[in-house]
Amino acid sequence: MDAQDDPRLLKGIEEFNQQLFFECHETLEELWLEERGEDRKFYQGIIQIAAGYYKLQQGVPVGAIKLWRMGIEKLLLFGPVFLGINVESLIENVRANLAQLESGKPNTTDLLVPPTIDLLC
Repeated sequence: MDAQDDPRLLKGIEEFNQQLFFECHETLEELWLEERGEDRKFYQGIIQIAAGYYKLQQGVPVGAIKLWRMGIEKLLLFGPVFLGINVESLIENVRANLAQLESGKPNTTDLLVPPTIDLLC
């Protein structure tokens, strides 16, 4: 089965877009564990970004910053579109949240709007 057609990828994206970041992490981790090729880094990047937003939900902004940086670094190897996902847009939006959080302004975490993962096909 082509990775793009794997229902778990679509399920993980839906969970991410519903801000179910822990669930997204769990769903995509199944794909990541099975993958032996280059797609493995792609899944890991999205997993790390989702885990970062989960850390933020738990009130651990330092964890979010670290995970977002690692996730972005991996996703930069893919794109602007990969497996039908608008990787470029995801990276831009996570970077915007990262900059906001790193600014250190009070109540920043309350103002962050998690991105959605856009499917282009």
